[in-house]
This record gives sequence, structure tokens and C-alpha cells, in this order.
Amino acid sequence: MLVVFDLDGTLVDSTQALLESHDAAFASVGLERPSDEAILELIGLPLLHIMETLAPGQDPEAMSEIYSQAYVRVAPSCERLFDGMSELLARPFRAAVATGKSQRGADRVVRQFDLERRFEIVLGGNSVPRPKPHPDMLNAIMEATDTRPDEIVMLGDTTYDLEMAKSAGTRAIGVAWGHHTKERLEAWAPVVDTVADLTRLLGV
Repeated sequence: MLVVFDLDGTLVDSTQALLESHDAAFASVGLERPSDEAILELIGLPLLHIMETLAPGQDPEAMSEIYSQAYVRVAPSCERLFDGMSELLARPFRAAVATGKSQRGADRVVRQFDLERRFEIVLGGNSVPRPKPHPDMLNAIMEATDTRPDEIVMLGDTTYDLEMAKSAGTRAIGVAWGHHTKERLEAWAPVVDTVADLTRLLGV
């Protein structure tokens, strides 16, 4: 079994860093930042899409660059692995990452937590033609790791993760500690409330 982790809201608690980086992006164009709920609803989708959605009429590339610069500054003091994740990752099972972050951002997070050797492959949203919820990332992971759909389980905190898994024909498990509600996730997959519950369900 290959367990594929989303990053933000699944493996890593990055909410504060996400919101502070949006503060910087919107301040750069003299706009008030949208609500926490409006931002977190879109986490997992490509950053350019998020900026286009939240700031129509602005330059999404420029805002994304300001966001990214701010994120690199604040993330080291804000990001943390969710409780129990270090213990889960210490268990002997195959693992990979599929995240809406850019490839650069995904690689930075993995390095920050000294997990480079833990994952067989790490893919960011801009590493494939179509990011979540399209299945391209999972298809690429299966090809790179010579893994069949029935050997994959996708872990995610948003419906984008679970929809991607369904489109790719793989199993999925939703986690209730992230950005979409448990009720929304349950329409797509089984949902766990704690990392301990996740560990038991994975059987690792």
C-alpha cells in the first residue's frame, strides 16, 4: 500500500501561515483580505486560481508572488506537523505527497521537517498539466512508483483531495482536522477524527 498525503490541513498545520501570507498579498494591492472562511475553502487549489477567485480584476501572478515571499518568511515559525503525524510517519509503510502547493513550496515543506527520505515522490500542483481535483497527480504518482490504483490510499482534508482520488480510481480517507467540514468530506469517503484513528484504519 502506498499512502499519499496532502500537505496543508492534512499533514501540516499551516493555517496561520496561509492567512498571514494572504494578508500580505491583499495589502500589496490596497484591498482588505477576504474572510478566513473564504480563503480556507479554496486551500488545495492552485494559488493562481485562488487569487483570481478572491481578487478579480487584480494581477493574480503579482499577488501570488507577494504571497509566496510572505509564506517563506512566516512558515518556519508557524507551520507544524499535526499531533501524532511524526509517530505515524515513523511506521514502516510506503508514502508519497500530492499537494496543491507549488513544487517549490512542497519541496520546502518536506525539507523543513526533514522528510526528504520518507516519501517516494513529492508532487506539487504545478508539476502536472491539471492539478486537483483532476487525477493527474495520482496518475503520475502511480506511474512513477509502479503502483496500481487498488494499492493507493489518498489522505486529504478537502473535497478536492477526495474527488481526485475518486477520479483516479483509488481509495481515499478524509481527515476532520483540516479545512473542509467532516460533513462535506463524508459525501466522498470515510473520515477520521484523529491521527490515532487514521493509524488504525490504515493498519500500519
